[in-house]
Amino acid sequence: MNKEVSEESWWLMSSSFPDLNWARLRVTSYGEAEVLDMDGVLHRFSSPNAAKEWLLEDEFVSYSSLDGEDEMEYGINLAELVLPSASTAKELVKLMYVQSNV
Repeated sequence: MNKEVSEESWWLMSSSFPDLNWARLRVTSYGEAEVLDMDGVLHRFSSPNAAKEWLLEDEFVSYSSLDGEDEMEYGINLAELVLPSASTAKELVKLMYVQSNV
């Protein structure tokens, strides 16, 4: 039986700003979680909360929680950010680190 993805969220490493260091969090239909990092490592967790705690400890912030104050603090423009997207994990990993032109 396949584990289907029931939830997906994107995270950015705050200590890397204005460079973008993405991580993808996926929650499976069984309630387990996986985080794919920019090095191509797939970290597995027994729950979404465990995965989120790990991300927070590693200085990641949820992309969906970023706002205007974060733009000013981190020197980023949210309107210009594009979530990484690719048909394979190998291709996706190549897009998960974006160096700033600043």
